[in-house]
Amino acid sequence: LEAVQRRFQPVLDAYTRGELSEAELESQTDWRVRWFWPFEVYLPVFRTCKELKIPLLALNVDSEDLGRVEAAGLPGIDRSTLQTYIPDAKAFAQSVRTAAFRSYEKSIIRTSYDMHKEMGILRTTITGQMLEEDMPYRNFLSGRLLWDSCMGSRAAEWVKQSGNDSLLVGLVGGSFH
Repeated sequence: LEAVQRRFQPVLDAYTRGELSEAELESQTDWRVRWFWPFEVYLPVFRTCKELKIPLLALNVDSEDLGRVEAAGLPGIDRSTLQTYIPDAKAFAQSVRTAAFRSYEKSIIRTSYDMHKEMGILRTTITGQMLEEDMPYRNFLSGRLLWDSCMGSRAAEWVKQSGNDSLLVGLVGGSFH
């Protein structure tokens, strides 16, 4: 679930076990601070997963780390934290050198950056830190790559740990990943 940051996995687990109400789920995931879409839009997914005992996976990067990257680039977070998001640095480095990546970067990430620039929102990080000037494209790109890598590596790790008989169902609602 992209809407929930990885640090809140225990909260999702408690909810699907029936230990938390919907109000507690919203509160304990810091939903109103950490996600910009209304909680109510996601309630059918939460309710269905709880009813059917389907695990929910917190996929998103922690906003504190994303904010550091938006302000200072990947060097803004320490190496051990970065490795939790990008577990295979060599494969990651190879992937960003491909023609497919360059096409994705140009058509998706650059387009998103330009849209953010037009909206005048590149002077604020995800955590609300004010920047003296627009976030450089390099930091924006690094933030998006951290976000995408976090979601991909969390999903891959879940599949690996869950075994061959598990099914990972993804819901894609955005256009920038």
